[in-house]
Amino acid sequence: MAGLDIRFLPIFFFGLLGGFAALIIGVPMPFMLGGIFAAACYVLWYERDDKRLPKLSRWVRLVFMSIIGAMIGSRFSPELLTLLPQFWVSGLALIPFILLAHGGSYAIMRWIGGYEKLDAYFAALPGGIIDSTALAEEAGADLRIVTAQHFIRIILVVASVPLLFLFIQGDAVGSLGGQSMGTVDYDLLDIALLITIALVGLAAGQITKLPVSHMLGPLLLALALSVGGVIEIDIPPWLGHAAQYMVGTALGAQFSGVSRKLLVRGLGMGILAGCYMLFLAAMFAMVLIQYVPADFGAMFISFAAGGLAEMSLIALSLNFNPVVVALHHLCRILLTVSIGNLLSRRVFRLVPPQ
Repeated sequence: MAGLDIRFLPIFFFGLLGGFAALIIGVPMPFMLGGIFAAACYVLWYERDDKRLPKLSRWVRLVFMSIIGAMIGSRFSPELLTLLPQFWVSGLALIPFILLAHGGSYAIMRWIGGYEKLDAYFAALPGGIIDSTALAEEAGADLRIVTAQHFIRIILVVASVPLLFLFIQGDAVGSLGGQSMGTVDYDLLDIALLITIALVGLAAGQITKLPVSHMLGPLLLALALSVGGVIEIDIPPWLGHAAQYMVGTALGAQFSGVSRKLLVRGLGMGILAGCYMLFLAAMFAMVLIQYVPADFGAMFISFAAGGLAEMSLIALSLNFNPVVVALHHLCRILLTVSIGNLLSRRVFRLVPPQ
């Protein structure tokens, strides 16, 4: 199996090394950002002479994302149900946000990046990598461009948001579990229960074909059990570090097979599109804090177009409500897929698959 290839060992070694180095020098979310940077550097160094690493199995990332989903769902309390109706305004605001984010990013990809119309359209979607590339493949777009562009955009958002909070507010995004998520009172039963929920939720999400099933399945299962008073889990602090490390290193490994030309071009477009989307998220957050029971930071993270799991990790580390943030990102991804699919068929006159 490719996932057990010995050539992956240095990737995870350097990812761990990068995580500890980032922790020592005080980088926000050290095991995620350090893991991404160190693993990506190793992959690009290894493949410099046209050598190729096998693709890391997506299940590595999916399993640890499912654990993150279970962690988020287990923090949901019955009292939060009374808050959700107060966020209907920000939920509706996601629709104009998606249209503006997509339109502006398309203009960047098309007229500055020079991508073909179809490639630019799907590369500019403010959704997740898996969902956006699935739509792109169905439409016949260049998957290399679409995948690289979404990956770079998400990495840039995930990396820049914690740094923004560190420099502007002095809030260090680091331990994830050391504050509101983790506790020293955990035992082996808590760990076993959390992992069981993660795996069962992951399997259920895959079987029922839920969108973002690797996150949503475990999150909904843990949420239902927590709200129903069936479980109460104490999460070990080290589990947050482990989740950051595995997700970050797996992301860094995805740079395998990306050409230097595509990487340089994608980085430029990713920086422009990422900055545009972050600016747009800040504008929406400034307006929405007048109508929802959340501060600017929580709303900004809820609209910053990063990955669902990664932005949830950031919310956890900054002690923002992770469920509110996760639900906004889930709605963003679902709406992006729905709106993007509908508009693509009208604009490009695509024929639905039989």
